[in-house]
Amino acid sequence: MSNMEHGSTTALDRPMSKHWLDLERVRFYSISMLLLYLVFMVLWAWESKGFTSDRVVRPGGDYSVFWSASYLALKDGAAQVYDYASLKPVIMAFGAVKGDGNFYLPWLYPPTFLLMVLPLSLLPFALSYVLFIFGTATIYVTALLRILDLRAVPGHRLWLPVIAFPGLLEAAMIGQNALLTAGIAAWSLIQLRRRPALAGILIGLLSVKPQLAIVFPIALIAAGEWKAFFVAATTALAMAALSIVLFGWVTFSGFLANGSSVAAHVLEQGERGWYSSPTVFATMRTFGVSVQGAYWAQFVSAAFGIVALVKVWRGQTSMELRFAAVAAATVLITPYLWFYELTWLGIAIAGMTVDCVRRGWLTGERELLSAAWLLPFFLGINRLAEVPQVGPIVTLLMMAAILRRARQSISDPGAR
Repeated sequence: MSNMEHGSTTALDRPMSKHWLDLERVRFYSISMLLLYLVFMVLWAWESKGFTSDRVVRPGGDYSVFWSASYLALKDGAAQVYDYASLKPVIMAFGAVKGDGNFYLPWLYPPTFLLMVLPLSLLPFALSYVLFIFGTATIYVTALLRILDLRAVPGHRLWLPVIAFPGLLEAAMIGQNALLTAGIAAWSLIQLRRRPALAGILIGLLSVKPQLAIVFPIALIAAGEWKAFFVAATTALAMAALSIVLFGWVTFSGFLANGSSVAAHVLEQGERGWYSSPTVFATMRTFGVSVQGAYWAQFVSAAFGIVALVKVWRGQTSMELRFAAVAAATVLITPYLWFYELTWLGIAIAGMTVDCVRRGWLTGERELLSAAWLLPFFLGINRLAEVPQVGPIVTLLMMAAILRRARQSISDPGAR
């Protein structure tokens, strides 16, 4: 334990003052990142003539799918949402993507997510997009700040790195639902100890994006959280049943068909997308590994994530470290993950930061958290730069660091 510095306040002030990444630099880098994105938005507005030109994608490009799915479902029925020939003209007419039609934005979600997006088109696209992002960002930011309940830190020091997190800013600009899913996940973990039934309901809501909900049943079983487990399963089944009643069985077959098509053409063969996907599968494909070989590599990554998750949740570790393990395992397991979904990595950063401040920093942890914080920014740029992928290196190291701290908790529980 000689490499661990103890004490809640001293671990925050004294060690941080000796390290290059002290609290003042955290504040400076956060402000710098916000200014960088502000400059980008100004240039984007200039190039698109105040976000009115169809020559370039406008803010909310991916949100076009959600709004258009709502519009089409209300107008022509939910089954039409899974027909890209029907959905694309709506996106072109009302959405924020290029008017020349050179895009591919199918509806890839189960009909349970249609239950959530159905009201979106009741408002004009721009207003609907702004309210959606503001609402989901509020859910996400308040959850992270709840996890980062460090009263020894001035309030503005916590706000700045959270709102300047590139994962939040990237998801907000393109209008993705990653703030919603990560926010729901974070709040479910926060509520687990005192309100397991509410936590289960929130976990069940994550069935709208199944690949991001896989690790939750594993974690709940490992910790013996049976009430939350059964409530989550009941919630997911109830949502599925309601969507069948409202939209019909045909929507589930459409979901499966669209998922298979995208897996074959975008995930397995979509070379440009690999550079912004922080998965082992995508990295293997950029190096020319076969599809089968890439899936085997992804399987190894997933196995490591699951084993580490179980060890953390079965051990006598802090809740914050458990939060971090769930988030890290989520990004390690699925081969279908994009840069904007690294909002989940924000949960891992927050949880691990709390554990580090309370029990002392280990060598390399602040550098690793800095790399994780910057990863969505790098991958957002890498869509164009197409330099070698580093995403899986960061996420694997994050899980390894979480596992190291969990073992430290078991070997020296008094350090908590």
